[in-house]
Amino acid sequence: MNRLSLIPLLIAAVSATADELHLKDDTVFKDRVLEGRVLEDGDRYAVVDRDSKHVVKKADVKEIVKKRSFMDDFDDRLASLPADDAEAIFEFGRWLEENDWASRAKLAYAEVLDLDPDHRGARRALGYSLYEGAWVSPDELNRRKGLVEFEGRWYTKHDLEELKKQIEGDEKLRQGFAERRKVNENLNRIMRRFATLDKKERQKAYEDLARYGEELNSPEIRKLADDSKAWYDEQARIICARLLARTEIHATHTKLKQPIETFTTNLGAAIALGAAQNPVTIQLPELQIAEVHTTVDIPAGCR
Repeated sequence: MNRLSLIPLLIAAVSATADELHLKDDTVFKDRVLEGRVLEDGDRYAVVDRDSKHVVKKADVKEIVKKRSFMDDFDDRLASLPADDAEAIFEFGRWLEENDWASRAKLAYAEVLDLDPDHRGARRALGYSLYEGAWVSPDELNRRKGLVEFEGRWYTKHDLEELKKQIEGDEKLRQGFAERRKVNENLNRIMRRFATLDKKERQKAYEDLARYGEELNSPEIRKLADDSKAWYDEQARIICARLLARTEIHATHTKLKQPIETFTTNLGAAIALGAAQNPVTIQLPELQIAEVHTTVDIPAGCR
């Protein structure tokens, strides 16, 4: 393996010092301070530390504080690392792992095995095991033990069969729950329609619920339809019997006043004709009128 594989892939940089980059308060970054090696690239900065890289616009940077970081130590150690010393490279890998750079540590261990295929430390660090006198990878070891891989994990054949049965059972259970939830949602949707004083709407709800019971071949739902209609019809009857409507009444009461007043007069057509003056009696009826304005509650009933 080429030792250059240990060197991080960085963008071309004018500045390669390890810095602390402080961002302005109005930037989108959650962290206001980015630590690592700051590299300049046109109108942007790239902050590199181990396998992470953040790119920010120069306009978003408040200041850059010069300081030494892990990346400087990495450069120094890599520069002084012997190219053909398996033990030194192994220790370098351990240092990388202790400093949370596992991906680079694995590259160092792999380079150790290029120099010394039987290096126990590197083999163990990469997960190899001695099995029947040979180094085997974790996956190969599991296969030799008769294990079977399933979704990234290893099982005995018996355990895998039991797991698949459990998964299948869980899936059937999940489907059962989903179907029951759907039935309950449909039932609740129809049942809410019974709660009305409109007789026609209650009848439609009853017919839909009975039909749904037929679709599911469910005697329980058909009985629920009958019971619900009977109960809601009775409740509607009780409510409608008590239901009152407030009505405004404007009434006029007229009564003829008794006795009727009369008077007698000699005026009339006979006088005009020079006839004998016979007196005439005239009645003057008088009405007593009373007006009533009030508001009363009267039974309203239901449709």
